[in-house]
Amino acid sequence: MNSMRDIWGQRFFHYMNELQKYMRYVFTGHLAIVFMFAIGAGGYAYSEWLKEVPVSFPSALIVSIVIALLLMNSGPTTLLKPADIVYFLPLEHQLESYMKRAISWTTFSQLPLPIITVVIALPLLKATEIGTGIDYLLIVLLIIALKSLYVGTEYCVRVVSQEFVWPDRLIRFVLAFLAIQFGLIWSPIAILLGIIVAIMYAKWWEKQASQKPFPYEQFIELEQNRMMRFYRFANYFTEVPHLVGSVSKRNWLKFAMKQPTFNRRDVQAFLVRRTFIRTDDTFWLWLRLTVISALGALLIPLPIVSFIFVGALAFATAVQLILALEGGFEFTMDQLFPEEEEKSQSKAVRALVRRLILLQAFILLLAALPLYGVSLTPVLIALVAIIVGEATIRLTKEQEVEL
Repeated sequence: MNSMRDIWGQRFFHYMNELQKYMRYVFTGHLAIVFMFAIGAGGYAYSEWLKEVPVSFPSALIVSIVIALLLMNSGPTTLLKPADIVYFLPLEHQLESYMKRAISWTTFSQLPLPIITVVIALPLLKATEIGTGIDYLLIVLLIIALKSLYVGTEYCVRVVSQEFVWPDRLIRFVLAFLAIQFGLIWSPIAILLGIIVAIMYAKWWEKQASQKPFPYEQFIELEQNRMMRFYRFANYFTEVPHLVGSVSKRNWLKFAMKQPTFNRRDVQAFLVRRTFIRTDDTFWLWLRLTVISALGALLIPLPIVSFIFVGALAFATAVQLILALEGGFEFTMDQLFPEEEEKSQSKAVRALVRRLILLQAFILLLAALPLYGVSLTPVLIALVAIIVGEATIRLTKEQEVEL
């Protein structure tokens, strides 16, 4: 190909096919049912809460912070590949046109989330008597303008200095927060001033970037990390061959990793516990599902809906942890001298998952107390998680690994 325009078009086509290939396994009928319960219960709780929310509630402050955070993170989607370091050299004079299309797509793809947030926040703003219809429309226009400017600004900042990415994000967060906050509680003039300042800030970085060579390695690594996050998410629903696991030491969890002993019965328990803590996929999977369950226990006012929600996530936690911890086919030295007891690894995995479910249930108990108070309901929510988790552990078949 002799045109960056054609290269972007072809890559974008393959990128959308890649997303569609995995997203069809993600958005299934089962997930639709979970979303239906979650949105219905959340919407009902939200509407009931709005009937009692005081006028003094700091809605403008909260909305400004949330939207500013969503606008702040504006990493560009470039679709670059490692071979482009060499492949793009003859066409480097056309690189600007390629990046303009990348920035346009990034802006379009990142706009829905802040706009949906504004739509959800509108009833709260009206209930607390903040802003008018014109103000809300101007906030939406501000979001579109700032997101377009912020994506270009972050791209230029990464070209100039990778070390300044987070200070730049903090500056843009403060700018967006002030524009939205003063636009809602003071005057629409603040919105106009915010756009003007953002344009000047973006133009300054654009001028700085024009004097620097394009850092291929940085943007290729950024793109690879972005796609790897998507593959990890898709891997929760189907097997992804592109997925490359990562590990972290997590020194702050040393207290949970006991020192190894010379007792052969402790070998698998030690290895499985350390594998869970240091493997990013399994650790963040448990933490993410636990946080979602706790939010459900905290925000869902209907006990029966809360039971179903917590039970479904306890089932997902147990199944996915067992499959992840037993699913590795890597050779380990303990397999040369296996324990006399059968299925020692499987027993260690199930013992660890059982403890994690108990810890999750305790967190759910604490999360449900602010909503239901000291009553039987929080205890029942925790018991549902324990019962569903234990049943899942007992009914999940052990995986056979051939060496």
